[in-house]
Amino acid sequence: MTKLILTTCVILSLAAGLHASPVSNLKVSIDSKLVAFSTSPIFKNGTWLVPIETLGKQLGLKVEMPDGEEMVVICGSGESELCVPLQLGEDAFSIDNVTYSKLEDLTEPFGFEIYKTTETEVEIVRSEQLAPKFTLPDLDDTPKRMQDFRGKKTLLYIWGSW
Repeated sequence: MTKLILTTCVILSLAAGLHASPVSNLKVSIDSKLVAFSTSPIFKNGTWLVPIETLGKQLGLKVEMPDGEEMVVICGSGESELCVPLQLGEDAFSIDNVTYSKLEDLTEPFGFEIYKTTETEVEIVRSEQLAPKFTLPDLDDTPKRMQDFRGKKTLLYIWGSW
């Protein structure tokens, strides 16, 4: 009986630890369009946890929860049929029948880029809307990579003397 009570206390304290206060002013945009979450994202231990189904639908991803499995499977659509499993308890957390995961776990495997505009604002950009990766020398002949300027306003001035 003592083991049961102790185990119950540990489980309840773990669940209470996962329950963080919702960050009501967290704003996530995809291609400059604000995502409307049905359940508020959670800020826990310095990272954002977002509802998987809401964000997955906005990104055009398929979210599957296999029966009897302790995981969530996120699959791409279109040309990429990549599927990524997220283990409940490790990569994803279920709180009040809503499954949460880190933004990075949902976006990076499928080629999306994340930019923090402020501490409470995040922009997710589709890979096809990004400038291609290339390197050019600056006026001092120092190589500069275009991807180092991602998330910043950048003017690429090209001219020729021909």
